[in-house]
Amino acid sequence: MSKPQGYIARCLSEAVADLAPATIGVDRRAVEEAFETGRLKVSRPPSQSIGDYSIALHYLFKLGGVDQKDWPHAAGRLIEALTSSKYKDECYVARAEFVNGYLNLTIDFNRLARVVLDDVLRGGVEERLRSVGGGRVVVVEHTSANPVHPLHVGSGRNSVIGDTFARLLSKLGFRVSRRFYVNDMGRQVAFLVYGVSILKEAGVQPGGEFKTDHWYGIVYALTNLLIEERRLLREVKEAEKAYWEALARFVEWAEREGAVPRSALDELRSLLAMRSLNKSAAKVARRLTTVLSGLEKALANAAELKALKDSLDRYTELSREHAKVSFLVRRLAVRAPEVYLALSSRILDDRKALDDVKKLMKRCEEEDPATLSLFHEVSESVVKGFKETLDRLNIHFDAFDWESSKEVLKGAHEVVKVVESKPFARREAGALLVDLDQAAEDCGFVRELFSPDRPGKFIIERSDGTTLYVTRDVSYSVFKFRETGADIVYNVIASEQSREQKQVKALLYLLGYEREARNLVHFVYELVKLKGMRMSGRRGVYYTLDELVEDYYAVVSKVYYETGKSKALEPAAREDVEKTLRELAVANARGLLLSVEPFKVLSFDPSRLEEALYGSTVLYSYVRLQSILRKLKGLEPLENMERLKSEASSLEWGGYKPSEVEEQILDALAEFERVVLSAYRELKPNRVLEYAMSLSNLVNKFYESHRVMGEPDPEARAFREALVVATLAVMKELVDVLGFPHVRRI
Repeated sequence: MSKPQGYIARCLSEAVADLAPATIGVDRRAVEEAFETGRLKVSRPPSQSIGDYSIALHYLFKLGGVDQKDWPHAAGRLIEALTSSKYKDECYVARAEFVNGYLNLTIDFNRLARVVLDDVLRGGVEERLRSVGGGRVVVVEHTSANPVHPLHVGSGRNSVIGDTFARLLSKLGFRVSRRFYVNDMGRQVAFLVYGVSILKEAGVQPGGEFKTDHWYGIVYALTNLLIEERRLLREVKEAEKAYWEALARFVEWAEREGAVPRSALDELRSLLAMRSLNKSAAKVARRLTTVLSGLEKALANAAELKALKDSLDRYTELSREHAKVSFLVRRLAVRAPEVYLALSSRILDDRKALDDVKKLMKRCEEEDPATLSLFHEVSESVVKGFKETLDRLNIHFDAFDWESSKEVLKGAHEVVKVVESKPFARREAGALLVDLDQAAEDCGFVRELFSPDRPGKFIIERSDGTTLYVTRDVSYSVFKFRETGADIVYNVIASEQSREQKQVKALLYLLGYEREARNLVHFVYELVKLKGMRMSGRRGVYYTLDELVEDYYAVVSKVYYETGKSKALEPAAREDVEKTLRELAVANARGLLLSVEPFKVLSFDPSRLEEALYGSTVLYSYVRLQSILRKLKGLEPLENMERLKSEASSLEWGGYKPSEVEEQILDALAEFERVVLSAYRELKPNRVLEYAMSLSNLVNKFYESHRVMGEPDPEARAFREALVVATLAVMKELVDVLGFPHVRRI
């Protein structure tokens, strides 16, 4: 996790980048890149007698072609420009000197303290931040996982990113509508409904030992796996027959042409004879592979050998895949034997099963009441499990919108009707195709949207009259804008759906919804990779959000209970401790899933969660600040924040010189507003966590080395009280945005 740059360092780097072109003769962008790459750096000098910050100007002079003898004159011009510009006040520069190639700067931290603390304590920062949204309505649609299995850490990353961003928007004064789009009509749900319909006939109900969504996840995986197992078994048998026939042809060819040594030919005949003896085709295949490898050099160009090897490779590949799927089936069968027995007794032909699934999808879109009811019943049951998981993580929604709703379906059929009349649409083999390549010839919006790629073509209605997800997504997009009156709609959706999201925007624009198309934002996030596991809901292989929270609970509990503190606890106190440990687990789970920039892959090892305790770090410092004020003021800080801020804003600390760690905290507090705004504008809510972690580490240093209540110097005590209150106020905002529980004691 990167460490956020402080206010002063950022301000000074901006000042140099702005002033260097005129004073040193360098390109501004080159200076900015030098700061970004570390060739130029604002750093703390080894001694404060030199100054508070230093910038080595050697590389800057090199960029400007300044001869070393002229360095003092060039630096003098830069210093004069700095001290006569707005940056002197904005960066709180008290003195600037050039010594041995370094620009040394002394900062007026006392003035910085008065400005920053007053701004936080009197609500200036909060007021400016809330003015950004100005009451405008925005929609954040997130999670929207297919209701076929429990939420895993992949969809959980979507949930945490989306919820954190929605919380951030609320802090900025937007009116946020949080939406969950329940995809209850797609192919995946149809597979689950097919499995459930079989279980209903067999009288198999959800097992009480399973959380609802976990049980349906097993049904979904077993239904898919059994269909796949049947298909693979059929294809293995076909491939087995093909390789026996290929072996017979090869032996016949080898006998006729005399192309194979007698010893090898005898062995091939022997292997071929195994077929009539019903010997294991797999064992014969392994031996045959060895024999053929000895013939490859001599028969490198023989078409007969290639044909045999190809058929053998296909058989081997299919057999391995069948064995893998069978293993997964057995693994789930052990967990839910009743489900397995019922499904395996009915799913006998993969082609019939797939045909039944297609019929379910068609009846659903035709709004057959019984079919729609079953789809909705199953999806509602899984969504109930979602809600339990998300509630636990402090994630809530204003609405759950159903893909099967009349509004979405009616809108989808209207989309098809209107599109069919457009010049960029045509029927191919009965399906309605949208040709965006043709549309882009006359529409700059579509060209720019896909640039530099070609927009391509896509189907919005199948030949059987059913619409596709993208069609219903266009309808739902219009619904979101109309239903909420939103100015902007953010769709938090994985990068793998980027093209589909562009298709939605393009079609909206082409259908006349230009405002909606321009204000529909695809908030891209990347997937999660786990060490030792490749997740697949279809195969029942995933690491659930519930498991992540429970595993974090085990980690934080181990730390606590191994200290032996629990032995002396009364039952009531033990309940409080358990509650706090649960809260820490939630904070750590959220912190982990937010810890990497959304557009980067998040990789972690579930067996090493103790190395990623972001939530614990933030909440530990949060509790320490409360503890200081609880002892100092004799009240509960979180319930009395306005009173604490009011009292702290009137404190005086004279000419008190802050210590280095106090300067660092002030520097961090001054950067809070910019961090929040950049997290919003750049769609990077992870920056809030990075900032919170950095501030928390400074708070811990302060707590361990500075007194407040017992400080004999009244000016130092007054300053520190104001600093602690202001820092707690900012930390409270951070905990709100991050969705962490507001823990009071640890």
